[in-house]
Amino acid sequence: MADYNSGIMYNEGVSGNGANYNSATYYIINVSNAGQGEILLSLIASIANTDSGEGEDSVGSVKEYDGDQYFIITTEGVLEPLGVFVLRDSRYELLPATKDIVEEVPGRHGEIDFGTELRPRYLELKVATKDGLSITQRETLKRTIAKYLNSVSGTKKMIFQDDPDVQYEVKYSGRIDLTKYASWMEFVIPFKMSKPFIESSEENTHTGDGTLENAGTFETPVLIEITGEVSNPCVSVGSQALVYTGNVPVSQILKIDTDNKTVKLDGDNALNNYNGVFPTLPPGDTIVSVPVNGTTVFKWRDRWI
Repeated sequence: MADYNSGIMYNEGVSGNGANYNSATYYIINVSNAGQGEILLSLIASIANTDSGEGEDSVGSVKEYDGDQYFIITTEGVLEPLGVFVLRDSRYELLPATKDIVEEVPGRHGEIDFGTELRPRYLELKVATKDGLSITQRETLKRTIAKYLNSVSGTKKMIFQDDPDVQYEVKYSGRIDLTKYASWMEFVIPFKMSKPFIESSEENTHTGDGTLENAGTFETPVLIEITGEVSNPCVSVGSQALVYTGNVPVSQILKIDTDNKTVKLDGDNALNNYNGVFPTLPPGDTIVSVPVNGTTVFKWRDRWI
């Protein structure tokens, strides 16, 4: 007959003065079977942390995300702030769809290739609510989901906690068809990525001259912030020169955004005083140089397709 083994408990304590460090303890559990049949092993663990010592407690890096700006899929498979369970996602699509720009010329074989553009990317989440919902709870949940999926408010960042180093910029786009059961619901949420890139969740920053590294596989825009006082600042990004004609007063900031192609001085449009292109950072290293006066800061995210 089958053997059942239960009631295994370990109690591990760490005590002392000063900082306490708790890390995972690994146990090897050997189950011996002298009988016939299948071995069924169920392990239930409860971890408690009791601290009566002195000193600073460190629990690692904990981040908080604004539910109005982020969607988070936890390691337990819960989509926050909606509170529904993710059954399946489509993030493992290898590449976004492409659009070939071509022209056919009468009398010429084939076509002329003018390059390829990346089309928007789509990311779908198949989700389910918890069981045991009353009709009132179900209708309240539907309104909550509609609130956070409202695409009129713009895009949000999506982060999967099993791959926290990258993020997806998404917006609800399409239609949801609810499958209703007695006390729970199931549906697919369609998201669209107008910018079909995967970006690092942490923003890189660099101050002054030096080398900027884009650790991704695709070119990425950069935000350049020049804090005055400085006159006629010139910044070099690789082989490109970015020149602003005019003064940047003390404590005011000149922002050159190469993604949105804007130039603003203390929040006001200053594009007319700008002379230069809006460069991007290719994969790998890019050398930059900045004005002697003032403070120049570069901000960017690694980018992948």
